[in-house]
Amino acid sequence: MANSITSDDLIPIEQHFRVSAGPGAGKTHWLVNHIKNVLHTSLRLGKMRKIACITYTNIAVATILSRLGTSSDKVEVSTIHSFLYKHIVKPYARFIASDYDLNVAKMDGHEDIILSNYSFLDELKQATGQQRINDNAALVDAITKAKWKFNPTGVLEIKPDYPRRIDNYSVKNETYSQYKKMAWTKGVLHHDDVLFFSYQLLVKFPFIQSVLRAKFPYFFIDEFQDSNPIQVRILGMIGQAETKVGIIGDKAQSIYLFQGADASQFEAFILHGIVDYKMSDNRRSTNQIIDCLNIVRPAFPQNKYNDINSELPCILVGDIKSAFAKGKELSSSDVIHTLSYKNVISNAMKKEMNNNIPTGNLLHALSETDSNKERQIIISICIKATEFALHNRFKDALKELDKLFRGHKDLSRKEALKHLILLRNKYHEYCNGSLLEYHTFVNTQIKQISGLRKGAILDFYTNHTYQQLAVCVNIIEDDSLHRTIHKSKGDEFDNVILILDEEKDLNFLFAPDLDGKEEHRVFYVAMSRAKNRLFISTPTLSAANRTKLARMPISVHDLPVS
Repeated sequence: MANSITSDDLIPIEQHFRVSAGPGAGKTHWLVNHIKNVLHTSLRLGKMRKIACITYTNIAVATILSRLGTSSDKVEVSTIHSFLYKHIVKPYARFIASDYDLNVAKMDGHEDIILSNYSFLDELKQATGQQRINDNAALVDAITKAKWKFNPTGVLEIKPDYPRRIDNYSVKNETYSQYKKMAWTKGVLHHDDVLFFSYQLLVKFPFIQSVLRAKFPYFFIDEFQDSNPIQVRILGMIGQAETKVGIIGDKAQSIYLFQGADASQFEAFILHGIVDYKMSDNRRSTNQIIDCLNIVRPAFPQNKYNDINSELPCILVGDIKSAFAKGKELSSSDVIHTLSYKNVISNAMKKEMNNNIPTGNLLHALSETDSNKERQIIISICIKATEFALHNRFKDALKELDKLFRGHKDLSRKEALKHLILLRNKYHEYCNGSLLEYHTFVNTQIKQISGLRKGAILDFYTNHTYQQLAVCVNIIEDDSLHRTIHKSKGDEFDNVILILDEEKDLNFLFAPDLDGKEEHRVFYVAMSRAKNRLFISTPTLSAANRTKLARMPISVHDLPVS
């Protein structure tokens, strides 16, 4: 049985602990107070030892540091990858460098950008006997999706969740390990590799565990539900002796399965003597929104801390553009955030698209449909570069266009910049046209490519618009009014519209399964971002579902057909 606490309560500092905190519970406030309490009362810190505080994003790091104020010099606040690189990989990687051909001399931090230059990928395909793969973009995507995971025998292996096929060929499993070897010889580490090497070093050289415990007698991990199994194993090793480990999180907000997170690990994490606590207050939302959250999650009902009444959450039935307009009207505010599951929907909202929003990734469809790989690659590069530039990501835009001039290093950046300016300045000429018109623009203004005569590929270019492919570009952006739900996690907004793709997505209200279905957890997270007004947009609503909603504290508003 978990002990109930509020965000203002203090707990004993010399114990392992697990705090389960629902959305809006004030867990960051509680964590900062707990750290301050440790700083003021601990007899084990001394002059040289510190508290380690691990959280999930750099934004969260900055938030905690700002709240700690002058106390922050005795606390090391960082993401898990940054912490492990600084304290394990960087100082000790040389111990196992020869085992993995890791070039320690060239090692300089860690990043998520996959090596993708032509000569490197050509060498990779040669080494794995896959010269027949022509689609380098798809190969890079396959490598990006591969993650380090424990196999049934407890050994770490690198591979994606499911077999990948490119150009009708299956990508060999050895591709991923060979990529790692080739990257490591260049001193390149990706975020996942930091976990891999940290685990190997801790297992093979246990004295490193002792060093960490000596440096950090207290180790706190926020958003623990976002940890993957490798991180959990590492944290378990650190907490086996004198270091007191505290984890804070919420299994119902575990929505990063694609990054290896496992919702069950939060409750399964065990250290000897660990004490459980539970924060049941919701300090964020109105009573009506909390009632709705409690319907979705009856096993963890939240208390109405602020006791503020507002309008009922509202189902908006119709197209998303009308839903956005109605949401602003009912909220009496122009500031309303839309949250969607798919990146393509959030991009479509940014572009104010209403009709013909693609249901899948058309950039991938183009790759599969267009047998002329050179043409397909040039079109994709130009679309990505244009969209990056429109979002002021000029470095990424130029990196895309650089690919058009491989083999001409002296011309590459100069030509890329010239074409980027052209694509931006003449955006109005092609942005509302078909992909075929965009093809003509690129062919005459950027780089000559093959024409389109007949068949399925001509139909594809004719029947799809530039905007439909543009919304499929993944733009990493955290401050827009229109975000994916994953990019909104950890934030809160006055007014929220949760955009559902299909009416059947409403099942998260009618038959919620937060333990078994990640999409239900995703929608729960989206709802819980709202402070004052919550809307849920659905394209249709059946009579049966109207009857179900009539029995719930949720209103329904039918939008006029546009």
